[in-house]
Amino acid sequence: MVEMDADAFVDGTEDEPIDDLGSARRIDVDSILDSLVPQSIDWRETVRRHPFGSVAGVGLVGYLVGRSKGASIMTGITAALSAGIMRQLSDVFEGDFFDF
Repeated sequence: MVEMDADAFVDGTEDEPIDDLGSARRIDVDSILDSLVPQSIDWRETVRRHPFGSVAGVGLVGYLVGRSKGASIMTGITAALSAGIMRQLSDVFEGDFFDF
């Protein structure tokens, strides 16, 4: 028997799969952390009990990743922003906005 993903269909029928990119770009933080943290550790309860320590730990990891991979991260962010701006500008210049 083939299992179907409930999010793959618009109204629960098997006739209309969703093709929008918005759902593909959505990030599910819980599933990422569940895959990274061992099953023996209840990370949700740990964060509830130690919120300041959790924020400090995440800040430290972010700092270390930023120091080691900061240039690559900034290159990727800059490329994504410039591509988005160019896409918006091309939409503006294709329209009747500048026709007098």
